[in-house]
Amino acid sequence: MTRKKTILFAAVFLCLVAGGTGYYLYNKPRTTAAEAHTDDSVTARELYGTFAKDEKTAGKLYENKVLEVTGTVMNVEQNGKEVSVLLAAGESDSGGVNCSLAENTDPLPKSGETIRVKGKCTGFLMDVSLVDATILTTK
Repeated sequence: MTRKKTILFAAVFLCLVAGGTGYYLYNKPRTTAAEAHTDDSVTARELYGTFAKDEKTAGKLYENKVLEVTGTVMNVEQNGKEVSVLLAAGESDSGGVNCSLAENTDPLPKSGETIRVKGKCTGFLMDVSLVDATILTTK
């Protein structure tokens, strides 16, 4: 009888530890790129040009790294709490750098403004994508 109680106690204890750990990790505050160390600083034109020229090499250089990108705002989209800022890659290029902001900044940048954004690069689809981005400066 004592052995069964010991096994039952150990199982309940392990379940409580697993549940507590899961609860802690679920409620842990999400870190943004603003709090992370910057791996590289580039312009939107350089970043987009590198991906457009050779996506594989650019992926090795920039993917999953925290970047500070400087560029001119081409478009700002707000969908509820989600804010996305598109930085132009240049006059001749149709693409750019799409920055998904981690938190809603007030006021939002306007088209034509030059801003510096810090975010994590996730790759290239039609545009270069930065997630968890934060606007550092507006000029």
